[in-house]
Amino acid sequence: MNEWQSGTRPRDAHHAVGGVTGPRNRSPDVPVTRLIEKTVLFSVFQKVSVMAIKDFDRIDISTGEVGKGDLFIGPEGQQVNLQNVNVLWSGVDTVRQLYQGRLRPEILADIVQSYETGHGAVITINGIEWAVMSGRRGGFRYLLQNREYGLTILVQNFYAEADTQGTHVKIEASPRWLYERGSQQVQDELIYWARHFLAAAEPSGVAIHLAVDFQGWEPPQDFAQRFVTRAKTVNVYTGVSNVDWETGATVNGRGETYTFGKANSLQTCLYDKSKEVDVSDKRAFMESIWETAVNEHSFPDTCYDPEKPVWRLEIRLHHRIVNEIADGTEGMPVIKSFIDAVPHLTGFWRYALQGNRYEAKKHWIHPIWTKLRDDVVFGHPAPQLLYKRAKKEPGCGNEKNVSLAFGNLLSIYARNRFNSRQAWDCLKKSGLWDDLTNYYRNRDITENELFQLVEDGLIKRRLLNKVCA
Repeated sequence: MNEWQSGTRPRDAHHAVGGVTGPRNRSPDVPVTRLIEKTVLFSVFQKVSVMAIKDFDRIDISTGEVGKGDLFIGPEGQQVNLQNVNVLWSGVDTVRQLYQGRLRPEILADIVQSYETGHGAVITINGIEWAVMSGRRGGFRYLLQNREYGLTILVQNFYAEADTQGTHVKIEASPRWLYERGSQQVQDELIYWARHFLAAAEPSGVAIHLAVDFQGWEPPQDFAQRFVTRAKTVNVYTGVSNVDWETGATVNGRGETYTFGKANSLQTCLYDKSKEVDVSDKRAFMESIWETAVNEHSFPDTCYDPEKPVWRLEIRLHHRIVNEIADGTEGMPVIKSFIDAVPHLTGFWRYALQGNRYEAKKHWIHPIWTKLRDDVVFGHPAPQLLYKRAKKEPGCGNEKNVSLAFGNLLSIYARNRFNSRQAWDCLKKSGLWDDLTNYYRNRDITENELFQLVEDGLIKRRLLNKVCA
């Protein structure tokens, strides 16, 4: 186990304020006294309407201390006791680290040679065997994988030449690989592998999944309806039987998985981990971790109950979101690598759970959300920073024109039945390319992701619009 897994900490106060807007224009035939009267009434209405997001009062029944403990008292005196909720594990579930540099031609040649042998290709690197496959789905030409070792390495940016500087390596670390290493060891081994493939390798972005496993509470049927989030995109997967278009939630037929948000943004996921571990064949590994969990009532015995379901709350931060939080938070350094992010993992967690939250009633956060948000610590306490995202401003000044031109070109390409590669080549020759790449680069969207936007845009125009009529 490493230093950014498991832990508890007393909660801090969290507030978010919303407001209303009032009348702007004065009618010339309304007496001044009536205007003053209306202004006073509006002022009172505005103060009532500006509602802070609030938590239930919290009391430790064993010590009487306020602000801690498992007894929560709501605004109407209702009580919620979460004494039976046990956190079994918390930590980093996934790291996806990007590296930029120039590919080493001799290493790339070996990978290409192995890949061209066909299905079942294997290559040995640093004494470890790797299966060699296409990395096309991940935006790279080659994928090297060793599930037993715990790493997946994608090599050579699919949309850049091999002999140019670029983001040519992406390394994804598995939960087991991360669990067995401390944060500095993770950093050292990731850069070790990156330097094997790249000359002058430098980290260029990191995506992180934070997770907590717990027992003693299960989401009710109306969980998705009470979930507050800014996410509007709905992802529909095979087996999904209910989609709530208002909340942006994906819910499977038995209410075992709730997903809010896009994979390339900030995604919140709540699911029955005790069933997922059977599907992913990780039960033995996860139970060996859960069985080490204790609380003050069970000590020295485990508090894990194998007869009860284990639920996981997972926050998935795309590298673009990590960058935006670093840019928008005063006093926060640039974050391009995992080790840069480690001191801020708890801060990321609380930021995400404050903006994406389960409410007991409007403007009142449910006690289970308060407990998971404030009691879980990922190695380091949250720094005293006001975490917020800053959407980067485009630098070219003609972003509206660029966006419109891009959309119009995609419509033309779709009408002429261009495939994504043809459209991509035409864009490069269109005279729009420099402005387009600057426009998306300023939004931390990589060339791989831009190609995916082109591909998705062509598909949507063919399926939903009249371009082919």
